[in-house]
Amino acid sequence: MKKTLTSMKKISSIFVILTMVFGLGACKSNNEDQKKLNIFLDTTDESSSEVIKFLIDDFKKNNPDVEIKLNDILEDESNIMETINLGTEVDMIFTNRNSLIELSKNGVLSDLQDTFDENTISDRYYNIMGSYGRVADKYYGIGVVPYSIELLYNKANLKELNISNPTNLDQWLSVLSLLNKKNIKTPVVLTNDMDANEYLFSLIASKYINIHDIEDKYDSGEEPYKKLKSVQEIFKKFNSITKDNGITNNSFELGNRQTVINFDNGESPLLVSTSYYNSKLSAENIGVIGDYDSNSNYGTNVPIIVNSLISVPVNAKNTQSVDTFIKYIYSDKVQAKIVQKGIISGNKIANNNVTGNGKLMIEHLYKGNDNSMLILDDLPESIKNNLGLTLKKILDGGYTSKEWEGLLKKSYK
Repeated sequence: MKKTLTSMKKISSIFVILTMVFGLGACKSNNEDQKKLNIFLDTTDESSSEVIKFLIDDFKKNNPDVEIKLNDILEDESNIMETINLGTEVDMIFTNRNSLIELSKNGVLSDLQDTFDENTISDRYYNIMGSYGRVADKYYGIGVVPYSIELLYNKANLKELNISNPTNLDQWLSVLSLLNKKNIKTPVVLTNDMDANEYLFSLIASKYINIHDIEDKYDSGEEPYKKLKSVQEIFKKFNSITKDNGITNNSFELGNRQTVINFDNGESPLLVSTSYYNSKLSAENIGVIGDYDSNSNYGTNVPIIVNSLISVPVNAKNTQSVDTFIKYIYSDKVQAKIVQKGIISGNKIANNNVTGNGKLMIEHLYKGNDNSMLILDDLPESIKNNLGLTLKKILDGGYTSKEWEGLLKKSYK
């Protein structure tokens, strides 16, 4: 009997030990699952990509226990919707507003309101960071980094031309008009998918139409879009501004990072660029237009670009790692690292260290509201592809007063 009891005790002890071992193993396995992060990059903007890769690398250095799998959708020649439909594990997506709207309408993105609240995004970041990620009344994305589009001038160059420095939008356009008469082109350094005509159209649009009226009709077809009569007013104003200032299809030229440096060195009097390049400009010789007032019902908006947003699919598996990543990269400490790299952040505290012309650019970010978003980012590809052609026709003297109607017919034929 004693032997039996002793044997039973041994078996029980072994069972308890095995239970603990397997239990610990299961916990470890669960923890390991939570230490993975599948990130998908869906962005073509080089500037945003640089910031994203910096943030991911910085997170890796400080969180070596998290296994990150990075997928570039462009390199894979696929799109994010196909990827999700195929059942591929996707924990986080860096994407643009157009894709975010489409994905949210397909019901595959999580509402990030709790994430906004937990990380006090609305308090510590400029409103535009949330504006780009909101569709209707839900937040499906958080902006990575904002770029205000700035109208710049080289003081020394203008002095040589005997032209006074402009102080507001109208005066900058007047200088542009003088340069057009002298056949001096103005360089434009924006994002890969945007030219000067589309910028000017977006600038005018921010004054003439509530951006949410455009968003509500997103890719709804020809007839619903026709009801937005005020869009034709944007084309009308585009026509008058370009005529009054002698703007043609030859007034601007596309530039790059080197163009900004050349502008700073005096190669051209004016430049259209973004706050991303602030560190390349000398505050003593370069001026920034601060006043955009044009009696708008929607604020004195400087157009602001947010070309990449963080979104989370509803079926994301490693949500704990997602939360850790978001909390880390949106901390004031990490955002300060972005500023140290010479890039203006979307974080108010980090930007306290920005000096020179950057302070005025920050003021533009601070004043930005929903209507600072580019109208282009609330238009589907079918319309955007035809918009550029329509604007070029206007600059060639082909204004008809029926641009919006014709554009819709062509886009949805």
